[in-house]
Amino acid sequence: MIPRNKFWIFIIGIIISIYSGSARAGDTSEGQAYGVFECVVEQAAGSLDEITASLESGAVEAGWQLLATTPGGVPKDCTYNSRVICIFDSEYAADLMKANRTTGPFGVVDRIGIFEDENGLHIAVVNPNSINRTILLDDTTFGEKSEAHLQALRQMILASVTGTPSAKQYGQSRTEGYIGKTMGVVAGGKFSDMIKDKGSTEAGSLAEVAARIKTELGKTSKKWGLHSVYEADLSEFGVIVLGTTGSKLCSKSFEIVGSGADESRKDFACPGNAYVAAYPLEVVLFQDNDTITVRMVEAMFRMKMYFEDAGKWAFMNNMKMPGSIDKELKKQIKKGLKSN
Repeated sequence: MIPRNKFWIFIIGIIISIYSGSARAGDTSEGQAYGVFECVVEQAAGSLDEITASLESGAVEAGWQLLATTPGGVPKDCTYNSRVICIFDSEYAADLMKANRTTGPFGVVDRIGIFEDENGLHIAVVNPNSINRTILLDDTTFGEKSEAHLQALRQMILASVTGTPSAKQYGQSRTEGYIGKTMGVVAGGKFSDMIKDKGSTEAGSLAEVAARIKTELGKTSKKWGLHSVYEADLSEFGVIVLGTTGSKLCSKSFEIVGSGADESRKDFACPGNAYVAAYPLEVVLFQDNDTITVRMVEAMFRMKMYFEDAGKWAFMNNMKMPGSIDKELKKQIKKGLKSN
């Protein structure tokens, strides 16, 4: 087992939370800069398997539902590993759904990334302050809940794993939720406009259709290795979220982003591993009356949400990638929508 002293880790976490929160507490409005990811622990003690097991049990003990743990995928010839733990807090998810049923489902699953580099193993999370501001269309009234949720994640992680506490934010730093177009043409606009229908059906209940699509998503796709890894049940809102990922998708994405805007990582062998919590992708089923519609965020826009600091040329040089991702997923979804 990983050696740890939960009391002192908890105290250190509180100190860091107060320090980091003092600069942003009460200031969740447009203009406050947030990174897409926040590191929680650097140089975590133990092996990848030990750290993973400790975080899984810590999350469940703290009230989260463990949805999935999946390999993150690393660039070709990279000798370092990465992993993603997907967890779900039903109360927090309900708050997001009540704030916006159309866009909220794309933020309900928390992702904890464990990644390895020359300095050891590290743990980071997707920053709800950044992502929720985009998803909820700059609705600043949700800011306090986003910050409180981030601190709950941090305290759970710091109580579960021994290492050096951190509050470093990285990825694209944004002062608002709205993400504009790169060079005036690439993937930008209101988040709600970036949610695209991928098909609909009236054949079956929400659970039945979700099961069919999950079965098809479970068949690993040819190019990107996409396959389903989790299901988050929000059926009380007429919604089910499916998560899908693939090692080839991850490895290519991390190769493209590299160190992003973080100059301190530019000489690392596999700096893109730090972005491991960007995946899985969300496939969301909505039931309205007798119609069940499957929706996803436009692939290029979603990549921009998590990898924008790769730079404009990285996006321009990989323009075909999002389309091929969308094509594979749409094919799987279309098969799943067909009734037996």
